[in-house]
Amino acid sequence: MSHAIQPARSPQPAIPPQRHLRPVEDLDRHFNKVAFDTSQPTDVAAPEPRVLQRLALYAFEALEGVRSVAQLAGWITPAVATALLERRAARTERRTLYRDSRRIVAIPGPVHIDRPAPHVIEATLALHASPRTLPVAMRLEHRDRRWRVTELVVL
Repeated sequence: MSHAIQPARSPQPAIPPQRHLRPVEDLDRHFNKVAFDTSQPTDVAAPEPRVLQRLALYAFEALEGVRSVAQLAGWITPAVATALLERRAARTERRTLYRDSRRIVAIPGPVHIDRPAPHVIEATLALHASPRTLPVAMRLEHRDRRWRVTELVVL
């Protein structure tokens, strides 16, 4: 007679009900409420144009390697910070290949602001860096009582 040794069976733990899980429809409603909460005042003041000029200038300096991206952390989202770091690495590599060690100083031009939604600002401006002019576009969203840059493009 062959007696095979059977592994001891541990009792299956009872799975507690997942009360923190919600249907997708509830989450969609929740995120829409958070993104565009109508209980907040709709006349949120936009940041001053000089603040937007400084943000654009600091983002350009971060791309050029003169300023740390972390210095913008209070104004930008993590996705924007990641994008800035990636573009900075590409610019640094290009400048290294071409042995370009010039420091480019930019002067911000006037800001053009558009408000497509009550808690959204889209701003554009030009950074004048001799001999070029660089366009800058940014989107800011007002959440948790503060403006944050959610999209930023410096060409």
